[in-house]
Amino acid sequence: MSQTPLQEIELYAFASNSAQFHLTPHEFDVDLGGTVYVSTPIERNELALGAEAAKSALELKLPQTCDLVRHLLANALTGDTTAITLRIARRDPWGDTWWIAGTRWMGRVLGVEVADDGARVRCESAQVSLKRIGLRRLYSRTCSHVLYSAACGASPISASAIVSGSTGRSVDLDGGVPGSVSGGLAGGWLQTPEGARHMIVSETGSGVELLYPATIEPGTEVLLTAGCDHSTATCASRFGNLDNYGGFPAIPSKNPFSTGVF
Repeated sequence: MSQTPLQEIELYAFASNSAQFHLTPHEFDVDLGGTVYVSTPIERNELALGAEAAKSALELKLPQTCDLVRHLLANALTGDTTAITLRIARRDPWGDTWWIAGTRWMGRVLGVEVADDGARVRCESAQVSLKRIGLRRLYSRTCSHVLYSAACGASPISASAIVSGSTGRSVDLDGGVPGSVSGGLAGGWLQTPEGARHMIVSETGSGVELLYPATIEPGTEVLLTAGCDHSTATCASRFGNLDNYGGFPAIPSKNPFSTGVF
């Protein structure tokens, strides 16, 4: 018994200042006017029906090894914003071609989290962003600037090292972590000669632990860049950049509306 051909598909377009990605969750690539949407395992949450669908938050689940995930992790370090558009395409009844039938959702990527079972991408609707009142910058005790961004203004602290071996998320370095960045790599990154950046979550006795698994050949020279915990102490002692600190550490700990003024 023959199956009815699929008549409607979803297409995801991601765009930042440095790259574009076109993906589809279906089992085949889709070519639309020369733009190829690559077949990628994508799961998403249910969106509301009708006009409320455009306001809903979008959550995606993708493989850890997806190039988009690596790009979003790198963007989290540089502060680059990634826009996302979810479109619907329908099959041409007179041929085996597809055409854009409409846009179902538009917004921006808020963040990405990598776990053992995949990467989860959180996205915010464009309607929600545009209707938000006031400034978008967070009012928080710790600094909200992206490290080494224009707003941060700190100068990168980096050192080269030679990889002696890598297993999963662990990367061993010949001679261990260089002294100039030792003790400050958490929240920073490891950069390969190809330009790929891997976020560092901690230092080990012989090297570093990355946020997600990476295979790096022994003998590869990598660049280690220090991170920041966004505290005033680190800003002052490690970077000498307290004048540009973007947090508000003196916010009162007691809320007078809940505890009373006296």
